[in-house]
Amino acid sequence: MKKALIAICYIALIITSGLAIELKESANSMGVTDLAILEIQENPSTGYLWHIFAEPTGVLRNFLEEHSAPSMMPGAPSVKGWIMTAAREGKALITLRLFREWEGEKQSIDFRALTVDVTGEEKGQVDFNILINEVSLGSTFTVTLEENASTGYSWQYQILGDGISEIGKKVLADDSGKVGAPSKVTWTFQAVDGGNSAIVFRYFRSWEGEKSAVDYKAYNICVR
Repeated sequence: MKKALIAICYIALIITSGLAIELKESANSMGVTDLAILEIQENPSTGYLWHIFAEPTGVLRNFLEEHSAPSMMPGAPSVKGWIMTAAREGKALITLRLFREWEGEKQSIDFRALTVDVTGEEKGQVDFNILINEVSLGSTFTVTLEENASTGYSWQYQILGDGISEIGKKVLADDSGKVGAPSKVTWTFQAVDGGNSAIVFRYFRSWEGEKSAVDYKAYNICVR
């Protein structure tokens, strides 16, 4: 692995001021011919290991797993990494879940998410970053996305973890008079428990199901 973990998680601080703050997206990009690396710390001595999931199939491939040697101190964390390539252009969603093998995915205790936009052909190496929004308990924050109901596509979200709850949703229709103009949808969430959570959005037609999603958004939240 190229290097030990160095600031793979960029932290976006949200200062509680009585106003809901817009979350920052965890987004990455790469070329079809790039080699991409994603790293995260884990502590195998606890039995909890990070597991990687990517959707849709056919965009990212060749998930080669590697580990750095931990320090000599008992129980010290090590760095797990995945080296991957892209099979074609497109948008992909990567989710990471921390759980014990014998307990299964449903018993995950930590989560991360990021999107990858694969475009063009640039031969090189890319380090994926996981952006984390740090918030205080009880604070509120928003996500605003455009959607076009006339196409049948809409954004549907999934919360990974127990620290986040939706408290409101508002749709602002376009008033330009243009046919088929998109509207803006704003979701308001609140931090209700400590720990790490992620919100993943998928853009798809309801009758086709989430596996047909054509776009993704990912937001990581750490509640202090």
